[in-house]
Amino acid sequence: MEKSQYVETIQAQRLEREKRLLANPRNWFSLAGLFWLEPGENTFGAEPSNPIHLPTAPAPFCGGLYLHKTTVTLKHAIDSIRVNGELPPTRPLQNDHDESPDFIECGSLRMLVLRRGEKTLLRVWDTKAKAVKEFHGLNYFPVDSQYCVEAEYTPYDPPILKKSADVIGTELEVEFSGQVRFTLNGVDCTLEAQSDDDGLMLHFSDLTKKDSTYPGGRYLLTSVPENGKVTLDFNQAINWPCAYTQFATCPLTPFENTLQVRIEAGEKRYHD
Repeated sequence: MEKSQYVETIQAQRLEREKRLLANPRNWFSLAGLFWLEPGENTFGAEPSNPIHLPTAPAPFCGGLYLHKTTVTLKHAIDSIRVNGELPPTRPLQNDHDESPDFIECGSLRMLVLRRGEKTLLRVWDTKAKAVKEFHGLNYFPVDSQYCVEAEYTPYDPPILKKSADVIGTELEVEFSGQVRFTLNGVDCTLEAQSDDDGLMLHFSDLTKKDSTYPGGRYLLTSVPENGKVTLDFNQAINWPCAYTQFATCPLTPFENTLQVRIEAGEKRYHD
């Protein structure tokens, strides 16, 4: 592929990603809250005394979420509340790990029960969020083909399980399918790789996190390795959702995947 065509392809991918990010009203930029639910009643509404204080809610008290062990039930909802466009069910709400999650509709707000390890949380979006209206595009380094490199891939047989965590402190067990080795700007690098539907997922950070990229790291998706080789195009490296909002629950960068090299390619910090 010629250089000009390569640059155009990457730029087109970036524009398409922006469209996908905003296509759903429940996107990372419309997030308005993340609340830990306590056993028993968790009332929500515009009144500050509610455990779940939602300043833009349509009423001082809008309802209560009752947590019993791992299930959450919506009770005492005001008349305008809907769940998936219908009257609230009497059954427990389906959470984000269920096949058909339940979305609570409260004025311009949308809410979803989350499960993170032993924790039960409530995620809140505001379809009229200021951050969506003020979205001005994502930030990227200029496309640079020197950051597209060939790496050696060594699979693990069997895959290796390692302990990790996310930004809210939930312990995770991450499965690594193999390791990639490559040289970039004269520095020998290794990354632990996770399997993705279409290839590998590499969660990494590098020296640019000090001044120009998201400190929590970025990730890169690759194609399926062939004959022990895989192409790493860091021009396609992108941010985790936590780069855009404090209300996301992203994994922390694996310690082994902290690179001692500047990778001035891919996505930069959103607000810089």
